[in-house]
Amino acid sequence: MAEYTKIFEPCVLKNGMVLKNRVCYPNAMQSYMSGPEKSFDEPLITDAAIFARSGASLMNYGHFGANGGGAIPADKKKYSLDEFGRGGGYFDYRGEVFGSAPAFDYDSATTWNKVGQVAEVAHMYGTRMIVKLGASFPKGVTLDGGDALAMFPKLTDNQLAGFSGLSKFIPKKAAKFGSESVEDMKKRCATKEQIEDSINEIVYICRRYQMAGWDGMSLRGDRWGLDKSTNLRDDEYGGEIEGRGRFQLELYKKIKEYCDPDFLIEVAMPGEAPHGHDGNIPEGYTEEEFVRFMMMVEPYVDIVEIREKGGNGYQCMGYNSLPGIHPSLGYAKHLREAGFQKTIAVNGGYNDPDEMEAILEEGIVDLISTGRTFRAEPDFMNKLREYGSDVITPCLRCNKCHGVHNGVCGCAVNPKDAQQHRLPAIIKPKSDRSKKVAVIGGGPIGMRAACFAAERGHQVTIFEKDEQLGGKAAYYAELYPAQWNMKRYLKWLNGELIRQGVTDIRLNCEADPGKLREEGFDAVIACTGSHEKRPPIEGADGKNVYLTSDVYYGNVTPGQRVAIVGGGSSATEAAMYLASLGKDVTILTRQEVLMLGEWRMHGPHMIHQYLNKEKNYGGTGGCWINQENLKPIYFATTTKVTDHSVTYVKDGIETTLEADTVLVAGGSTPHTQEALRYANCTKEFYMCGDAEKDSTELMEGNRRAYGKACLL
Repeated sequence: MAEYTKIFEPCVLKNGMVLKNRVCYPNAMQSYMSGPEKSFDEPLITDAAIFARSGASLMNYGHFGANGGGAIPADKKKYSLDEFGRGGGYFDYRGEVFGSAPAFDYDSATTWNKVGQVAEVAHMYGTRMIVKLGASFPKGVTLDGGDALAMFPKLTDNQLAGFSGLSKFIPKKAAKFGSESVEDMKKRCATKEQIEDSINEIVYICRRYQMAGWDGMSLRGDRWGLDKSTNLRDDEYGGEIEGRGRFQLELYKKIKEYCDPDFLIEVAMPGEAPHGHDGNIPEGYTEEEFVRFMMMVEPYVDIVEIREKGGNGYQCMGYNSLPGIHPSLGYAKHLREAGFQKTIAVNGGYNDPDEMEAILEEGIVDLISTGRTFRAEPDFMNKLREYGSDVITPCLRCNKCHGVHNGVCGCAVNPKDAQQHRLPAIIKPKSDRSKKVAVIGGGPIGMRAACFAAERGHQVTIFEKDEQLGGKAAYYAELYPAQWNMKRYLKWLNGELIRQGVTDIRLNCEADPGKLREEGFDAVIACTGSHEKRPPIEGADGKNVYLTSDVYYGNVTPGQRVAIVGGGSSATEAAMYLASLGKDVTILTRQEVLMLGEWRMHGPHMIHQYLNKEKNYGGTGGCWINQENLKPIYFATTTKVTDHSVTYVKDGIETTLEADTVLVAGGSTPHTQEALRYANCTKEFYMCGDAEKDSTELMEGNRRAYGKACLL
């Protein structure tokens, strides 16, 4: 096993500050854990402590006010709710707000007391703290004047059609922004006096953080005037990249002047954003301009965190990324070749320690910036020291930790994430008695429940009817290219069973309730899963009409033309897989978008950048849009299915679609009754995963598996 010499090597910055290792944590804290408190609360402080203790050498935390560094300010005092969607709340597909970033009262000394506590808990573990800041201007005034939505109206291309029906749920800016001319927008450009005031305000906040013990600040470099299409200024703050970056140059220079030189300045930005952060403008900035900008501000910055191209690039998922491929490394190399001498960090899907070690060995990159890695495995650095006796939990890149999903913001594979502050109160200590535990079902949740129970000292036996562990995922993860992350996770799960001592695994074995009693089991955890069902449509139960699961079970060899009825996750996955094989796939859904149940900020609906070739801008679209031979039909009500056709009604018009193969997807039926067969076998009985009707997602299943294992 690797010793990870480079990962654990201290990083000495040009100003002499020493970071304890080469792995840092970006701005990725769980702000949606906060309640009504008006300052940093215990969940947020505990969150900081967890990742400092885990080994992050540098941690970036947000400022929850008007100068917050995110895309949406949280300060209700300076910004109207109409402009920013109730202060930055994420809307679910029903149009309900289920999470908002907190807004803290930075006029109160007690808030700064808590700010200091965040730094103190990080410093206790030798972690440096920097704050993510942004610029603030008076209401109705912006740095560069341009408004992307007004200048380049949202497109309704077929590739983006899935979002048209959701537009009523997406926060809108005030109506006046959609009706302004370019000349009117120019009038909104901040004056030089307002720019100076904005810079002074940021410098003042930096001084406050410095006095509270923090080590530096971070700014999203791509947010403030760098995009060419929306920078309407015709003075020294516009034009070429040197002008568009002048605001930041003046800001960084003044921070170094009024805060001492040891106060760190980090610039975090994609190495290029040719069509803006979300692909919705003709011209953002090129890689060549990025290099010129960084060389210009180099005298005043200490660290640049280089991200992948555009917003959907660094929000990488299995759908738009592959292991070992990181464009940010190319940007870092080109910046070094241009003569940049300051510290370079790279961000974007780094969670393989062997790969991270190899990257650092090359010497171009100084730091690896990773957030989701620490969320999936809060003992990341500690486990690297164990040389293989412990293996880190792999991140699924599902992005459920980044935005609120079903009311919960957290990690799909780490059930403790965002709950560490309350676990001591709700999780009982390990029992002195080792119990004999039967886990019924060896799918991903059953495997994890077995690991959790064994970790707490119990003797675990897994009963699995199939010839292999992994359930349905073991079949589809081998086929669907976008599920490489699930394939990796299943491999880790199999290894984790061995590491936790779960060796009694009975495959091709359906547990008998009577025999469980005879063997003397103390507890049963039933993870019996679910099965796919057919929709209530005429002909859907026909002999040669197949379920989407028949594809990954190998029960059907689809023809060239495939029609899929149903637009949920399993149907869409099947459609993408078959399209990747060259099949011509049409997928029909009554909804306004595919995978509606997965709609969330930076979920599978914001994966690929789509550009209209005529207009030279577009936006972000779903994970399915980059396959030309996959055609979704939205708002389609299917009325009849045969083995070679689908009849549907859309806009009052009935159409029959011919196909070589027809697949249907009507959701799933939980195996609850099967699980309940074991309810009276032992004194303790629990259910987990798909067997529970309201626990069909991996994140919820893992949380419940952990909780129920802790009841043993």
